[in-house]
Amino acid sequence: MSESGPEEVGVHADTAESSMARMIEIFDVRADPVVPARYFGDSDGGSRRVVDGTQILGQSIVAATRALPGRTVRSAHALFVAAADPDIPLDFTVTPIKTGRSYASATVTVRQELRVRTSCTVLLDSPQPDLVRLDTPAGLPVAGPEEAVPVDSLALPGREVRIVDCTDINDPDEVGPPVVDAWLRYDDVPAADELRRAILAHFTGHLGISTALRPHPGMGTAQAHHTLSTAPMGVTVTFHDPVKWDGWLRYHHEAVFMGAGSAHIRGQISTESGVLIASFAQDAMIRGFEPGPATAIHSSARL
Repeated sequence: MSESGPEEVGVHADTAESSMARMIEIFDVRADPVVPARYFGDSDGGSRRVVDGTQILGQSIVAATRALPGRTVRSAHALFVAAADPDIPLDFTVTPIKTGRSYASATVTVRQELRVRTSCTVLLDSPQPDLVRLDTPAGLPVAGPEEAVPVDSLALPGREVRIVDCTDINDPDEVGPPVVDAWLRYDDVPAADELRRAILAHFTGHLGISTALRPHPGMGTAQAHHTLSTAPMGVTVTFHDPVKWDGWLRYHHEAVFMGAGSAHIRGQISTESGVLIASFAQDAMIRGFEPGPATAIHSSARL
């Protein structure tokens, strides 16, 4: 690793107000002028002292795309091995595993002050014409965004979020099936393909734990870090070309397992017209605090 540090390439801790415009700037990681395939990025922890893991996933997708030009990210799997501090710049190193004529693969190691925070494995390819196509979003038809409930806690300037058939997704008394459909709309969608993929990946970790807790009376994400110890441990996202949209996006979440202190949630992202553009899965920790002194394990997604 080069002796040059983030401060030498203009990276600084995030001090700007949270917004989607700011998030797009954060996804747009900066190349190290000396070391190939090394990038630096900022963070937005909001009011919390931890970086959203799927922010780092989005940045890793952008870094891998730029380190392997001419290809697009088909899938990415990130493990959130340690919490990241929003005041310390992120250092991304892209290491190719194999670069073939059709596919390429790489690892993206994310550090803060030489300590590994996240590890991401990325599969890339070059878009190809359809030989055959099956494009079927999961889940039954649901109410559209006009009938869904706005969620201020998940909204940002430039991003609107609405959830179907749920008044307060964090409320322990809001009981329902282990399924959550959220509608999202962005004021501006960037032209760069890798930034659009980063935006899609960003929200994949935000509602998984809430979905897993929803069927259980008296349990909800409002209890996280108080009586429940929760954290997304890993997220996988797969993109289905073309990754383009206008208007609303539907994030469909389904918790398929919860037990042994963990949960597995799968989901799909489709346009309002029903075109499937990405699929995702999340593995999460959901545990009660043990008796006696305990340190809260901070979630890497703002729920």
